[in-house]
Amino acid sequence: MLRRVASAVILLVLLAPASALAQGNDLLPPTAASPTSTPVPTATPTPDPASSTTGTTTLYIIGAALLVSFVFIGLWIARDARRSLPERRHRGSTAEPIAVDGAPRPKPPHVKQKARARGKAQRRARRANRPR
Repeated sequence: MLRRVASAVILLVLLAPASALAQGNDLLPPTAASPTSTPVPTATPTPDPASSTTGTTTLYIIGAALLVSFVFIGLWIARDARRSLPERRHRGSTAEPIAVDGAPRPKPPHVKQKARARGKAQRRARRANRPR
């Protein structure tokens, strides 16, 4: 990766003087040896009102194509997300087990005891690592 960036920078540095020479030297004032001619203004053609509808139609077609593609991509992502769900979540069950009457089931006591023990261990570790 670093080699690619370095080679791109070197290529740009080498091509910069060539592009500056191709543009001409506009920094110095013109000398008597190089006469400048005054440009002659030319008439600009007025656009035909009938031809502007094709541009609007094209824009509407492009916008509709983008809208359809975004909807398709969204549906594809949603379908893929549903396929990657674990089997217990795929059938419509939630993360929390629910009793028959609709109330959430209480967690077993040993789960609460483990969570309390983890919290106490974290507090002890924080106290032990405090700067003095």
